[in-house]
Amino acid sequence: MEEKVDTIIVSKCMEFRIKPTMEQKILIWKTFGCCRFVWNHLLDERISHEKVNKGKLLNTTPAHLKKDNPFLSEVDSMALINTQLNLNQACKKLFAKGKAPKFRAKGKDRRSYTTNWINNNIEIIHRSDTENYIKLPKLGRVRIILHRSIPDEWRMKHATVKETASGKFFISLTFDVEIRQKETIRKFDRIEAFDYSMPSLVVSASGENDITSDDIRWYRNLEKRIAKEQRRLSRMQHGSRNHWEQKHKIGKLHEKARNRRKDFLHKLSRKVSDSFDAVVVEDINLQHMSQALNFGKSVYDNGYGLLRNMLAYKLEEQGKVLVKVDRFFPSSKRCSACHAVNHDLQLSDREWTCKSCGTHHDRDKNSCKNLLDEGKDILNRWAGGDSSLILAPSGVLSEKKLHPQAHSNVRQDGE
Repeated sequence: MEEKVDTIIVSKCMEFRIKPTMEQKILIWKTFGCCRFVWNHLLDERISHEKVNKGKLLNTTPAHLKKDNPFLSEVDSMALINTQLNLNQACKKLFAKGKAPKFRAKGKDRRSYTTNWINNNIEIIHRSDTENYIKLPKLGRVRIILHRSIPDEWRMKHATVKETASGKFFISLTFDVEIRQKETIRKFDRIEAFDYSMPSLVVSASGENDITSDDIRWYRNLEKRIAKEQRRLSRMQHGSRNHWEQKHKIGKLHEKARNRRKDFLHKLSRKVSDSFDAVVVEDINLQHMSQALNFGKSVYDNGYGLLRNMLAYKLEEQGKVLVKVDRFFPSSKRCSACHAVNHDLQLSDREWTCKSCGTHHDRDKNSCKNLLDEGKDILNRWAGGDSSLILAPSGVLSEKKLHPQAHSNVRQDGE
């Protein structure tokens, strides 16, 4: 008798470059505009309805807009329906808080639309190894660059067509995938800890994955070139051909920095997730950090939040765990030798000596040791069935969220 294997359905997304013809580009641009048109008109109706009928959500479809605006029938109807569904979700979430979604402005909104797979209306057509097409509603066959194969057992759900700031077109295909559910391991032989460091992204407890400032600074290295091209753009006539081409040129520089960042972080997260059974990181608030002391560019450039997300899903796929230590844990101020807390430690102090035991510390390495010890303690408590810990479906192990006032009298570790 065969052993029953537990399987789960997960969503996987793959992004490919597409090369539409000029006629297809025009229709894609029209779809962007129609989605923005539907969003703004339906949002105006919902705001007016909310002012009169408090708490009751208006759920009209784009059908009534097509009567007075026949151009809406030229584009994919599923793109308009998905716009309505996204608006309903946004209104339901924000109206409860006394707020409202924003109207979308031409040239400032995200240029993308989503269509659903129905009756094989989206299909990959293989001609040869170098010539492939994807069939899309209204667009027909569009040239696609298949840089990786798609398993036959994957079931397509929907597709999102988008245009980047550089003028390139991509399509994101989302699939339902049936995978064997892996049981989370309970024995952790190798554990790594990462301390966030703004100049060098992270410092590792093992020393095997230390990052230097030469490895990062993707946006900073292109900042002068971007500023130069933006000055050129400011002197061009808005809406002209030169203005349009210059915007794409600037977009290419931003994409270069983003692609370099993602490539580096993917390689680092893959190396770490394959080498260790568990990884310990800090649950720091990057948004608040970016708003303090003019750290915005540096915080968003190093991509620490993206690294944590990559580590989470790559560890979870292998049945491993990402441990998030509470942001109020004094990892930098606590001596890793005697556990005494140095409350006088300043942000500028990169080295310090413990007054209790006399141990001299490097700030980042000391923080890594403390995070590693705290992570091991959390893993041991979780293995022992501690109910104050929760393992999220994403594979992240952390303390259960307390009431917002629980930390009202606790000073955050200023690292």
